[in-house]
Amino acid sequence: MVSILVVKDLVKVLGGRRVLDKVSFSVDKGEIVVISGPSGAGKSTLLRCLNRLIEPDGGDIIFDGVSVFDMDVLELRRSMGFVSQVPVMFDGTVRDNLLFAPKLHGMNVEEDKLVWILESVGLPSHYLDKPAHELSVGEQQRISIARALILKPKLLLMDEPTAHLDPENTMLVEDLIKKFNSELGITFIIVSHNVEQARRLGNRVLYLENGWIRELR
Repeated sequence: MVSILVVKDLVKVLGGRRVLDKVSFSVDKGEIVVISGPSGAGKSTLLRCLNRLIEPDGGDIIFDGVSVFDMDVLELRRSMGFVSQVPVMFDGTVRDNLLFAPKLHGMNVEEDKLVWILESVGLPSHYLDKPAHELSVGEQQRISIARALILKPKLLLMDEPTAHLDPENTMLVEDLIKKFNSELGITFIIVSHNVEQARRLGNRVLYLENGWIRELR
């Protein structure tokens, strides 16, 4: 398999502690990799370092053959999307939210593409004109996923994407991840504290603890 991401000796120091201590791993194209570990182990920190939402203190990250430190940050985040555990909706409608990132990147998105991406996450087209803040948390999380997918990322980072969802919406989001992985070939790196979820979703599970990472399977 061809690696889409190679992490080499990544270091991040927070509060005088090495949260990431020469972390190294690789992810193949088309994989779903779950990062697990105890609370406070640095899982979210690792994820945010990958697309430079925060800057690491050492090491390298090779994305699709190029160091992320040699890439334009906006272009990096277009190709390596990020979905947080708490969905954040911008002011305005669902349409405004979906168009936010494309406008930032100077992309034009046709109406049929907006309808397609919304229906792809299981929401009807009339939601485009709904005020985003009126949606349920589960619906907002699906909009967050749609907002990331509309940029056609090669890799999607997800930080505890179901942490605040009920069991029904958790399964909906898990099904979406598997759907976009199998149908669109998107690679996923997902942080999850849920061992059962990690087993359901992950082709591989990486365990982060005390600054080190190891593969569980």
